[in-house]
Amino acid sequence: MSSLGFITEPSREIPVRWEADVVVCGGGPAGTAAAIAAARRGVSVILLERYGCLGGLATGGLVVALPSFEDKGRPIIRGIGYETRQRMLDSGEAEFRWANGGVLFDPEALKWLSVSMCKEAGVKVLHHVWVASAIMQDGRVQAVILESKVGRLAVRGKLFIDATGDGDVFAAAGCSFETSNQFIGLPFRLANVDIDRWEAARKSDPDGLSAAMEAARKAGGWESYAGFNIMPWPDGCLWGNNMLTERSGLDPEDLTYVEIEGREAIRRHLQALRETVPGFERAWLFDTASQVGVRRTRRLVGEYVMTGGDTGQEDFRIEDSIGRGNDFRQSGIAYDISYRSLLPKDVNGLLVAGRCVSCDHEALEPMREIHVCWVMGEAAGMAAAMSVEQACEPRDLPVPELRANLRAAGVAFAGG
Repeated sequence: MSSLGFITEPSREIPVRWEADVVVCGGGPAGTAAAIAAARRGVSVILLERYGCLGGLATGGLVVALPSFEDKGRPIIRGIGYETRQRMLDSGEAEFRWANGGVLFDPEALKWLSVSMCKEAGVKVLHHVWVASAIMQDGRVQAVILESKVGRLAVRGKLFIDATGDGDVFAAAGCSFETSNQFIGLPFRLANVDIDRWEAARKSDPDGLSAAMEAARKAGGWESYAGFNIMPWPDGCLWGNNMLTERSGLDPEDLTYVEIEGREAIRRHLQALRETVPGFERAWLFDTASQVGVRRTRRLVGEYVMTGGDTGQEDFRIEDSIGRGNDFRQSGIAYDISYRSLLPKDVNGLLVAGRCVSCDHEALEPMREIHVCWVMGEAAGMAAAMSVEQACEPRDLPVPELRANLRAAGVAFAGG
C-alpha cells in the first residue's frame, strides 16, 4: 500500500457516550447471538453495528442459505441459532430446500427477527457506528472508540466481544493475528424467471443447458463459482451466489473494485442468460447485496488455534468445548469448538467470536458459516455475562460451569 507521507492527528478528548456491562462489536450472526445470550443473563448489553441492519452477511450480504443443523442424526446446532431458524420456519419466512436439511430464508425476515430478539432480551442496539480503535489499560480493553456522523464517541464496558468479522477490536488492542484472503463475491437475486421452462430445459437437454449456463458465467467475468438456487418466494426468484476475485477484504481499493466490477459482472451475466437460457428471457435484477461478500480477513491467534484437522474429523472432541460445528461441504463431520479459541493470548477483558476466531486457514472454511457463528457468539455472550457476574477475566472462568449454563440454554454438545 503506497503512502503520500503522513499527517499528525492532534490529540483530543472523546466523550464517553455509553457504557454497559458487555459491549458487543459487530451485529452479524455471532454478535447478535452474543448480545442476546449475555442480556438473557441479566447484564446490561450494547450492540454496535456499522450498517443499518443486523445479520451481517446473512442479511446485508444476501447469504440466505443455512446448512443442515444435524449430521447423521447427531444434533449439531441448537441454542439461539436453532431458535432463530425455527422462528423463521414457523412464520413461513424460511423453508427446507434440500434433502440434507438445508434451509433458504428471507433476509428481510432475519433483519427484523434479529432486532426483535435483541429487544426481547433487553439489548441496546446502536447502528451507524464504526469501531475505530480500542482503549487499553494494563493489558485490558477499557473502551472502544467509534466513528460516527457526529464525530468520535467512546463506549466503556466491563467486557468486550469482538464479532466484527475482521477482528477490528483485537487488532486495535494489539492481539496476535494472522490474515488470509479468499474469493470475494457480490450475491444478488433475480426475479421474473420462468422456473418451469428453465427446469424443463434442464431435463430435455441437460448438457446444452449446462453449457449455456457456463458460457453465461464466463460472460459475466466471474473468476470462480457463480450459481443459482431457487428461492421459495416470490415466484420466479433466484438467489445468485458467486466469487468474483481473490483480493483483500481489508483494503478499501480492493473492496471498491468488488463493489463496482461485481455489479458490472452481474449485468453481463444476466444479459447472457436472457439471450441464451430458456426461462430467463424476461428476468430482471431484483437486488444486489449491500455488503460485499468477504469470506476471510484477520484471524485471532488465541489460546487455542482450531485447525483443519480438528474441523475435518467425524467426531472431534475437546475438553473445553462450548458447542459444535459441522462442514457445509460434506456430511459426516462434527467437531467441538474450543473455548480457548475465543480467548486472546495476552489481552484481557475481550472475547472473540465469528469468522475472526482463533483458527487456521483451513479450519475457517467450515467455521465461518452462519450457523457455526451463532454457536460461537452464544458461547462468547454467556462467558462475558458470567465473567461480569463473577468479577473475573474470561480466561479464569470455570469452563465446566460455562458448559453447564450453555447446555441449560439448549446448546448441543457431543454425546447429547
